[in-house]
Amino acid sequence: MSQKYQRGFFNLGDHSLFYKISGEGPKTILISGTNSDTRHKPNIFDVPGSEKFTILSFDNRGMGQSSSPQQAPDMGAYADDVAHLMVHLGWEKAHIVGISFGGMIAQHFAVHHPERVTRLVLCCTSSGGAGGSSYPLQELQELTANEYAQAFMKLLNLKHHDEWQRANPKEAEEIFAYHFQSASATLNDPVKKAAMKAQMKARRDHDIYDQLPQISCPTLVACGQDDGITPVHNSEAIAEAIPGATLRVYEGGHLFMKENPVAWQEIFSFLNGTPYSKETHV
Repeated sequence: MSQKYQRGFFNLGDHSLFYKISGEGPKTILISGTNSDTRHKPNIFDVPGSEKFTILSFDNRGMGQSSSPQQAPDMGAYADDVAHLMVHLGWEKAHIVGISFGGMIAQHFAVHHPERVTRLVLCCTSSGGAGGSSYPLQELQELTANEYAQAFMKLLNLKHHDEWQRANPKEAEEIFAYHFQSASATLNDPVKKAAMKAQMKARRDHDIYDQLPQISCPTLVACGQDDGITPVHNSEAIAEAIPGATLRVYEGGHLFMKENPVAWQEIFSFLNGTPYSKETHV
């Protein structure tokens, strides 16, 4: 049976956002990361258990099928996009799940739109400032799509070095292909590449660490122990700064949610109100 989606474009005047909604249950918004595209597979709608939530996934401005305004955005603008999209859809509140760059957006959203957040999940992300920054991906943006994907897959999981790739050729090829599709779609399109550069600048300037104590909703901070983009100590800093936050450190890298089948199920359990200890390695 094919999955049913509500989908559309939301016009904000100087740019539009493409979004998809599927599932039935608590309203949940997924804010995805750099070079993400709702058309790429696998995605959140392919995760077992996601159908028990009404999940909204969208392309950040300039990415995927969303367009980009001429004015370069800051992190607050990305967060405001989420708020405007919620108003458009008539969603008063929702769970917020932010992944990587999306986790940066989610932090700004939770600080500046606290009344709209029920529960918050921050995956493989950084707060900037004293809380630590993510790897400077802007250093990769002039590479070819092939070079970008090769470098990116090694950063995503520090265990995926050349020796590991030679020993695991089939898995390495699958991982490379997944990242090449995103890199190729962005780096080979001048409009998308310009939007990526704007996103990289906002990412580079991101610093919300000192405001994290303002977040009062239940919060889960999750990361992978072999992540070369957002090291574990960045997530530890976020969890320590947000009152009552829970920290989970999983086996895997930046995309531990794909690598570790336990992760999404525990994230879904958290969204449903299942408590966790302060810190647990899985």
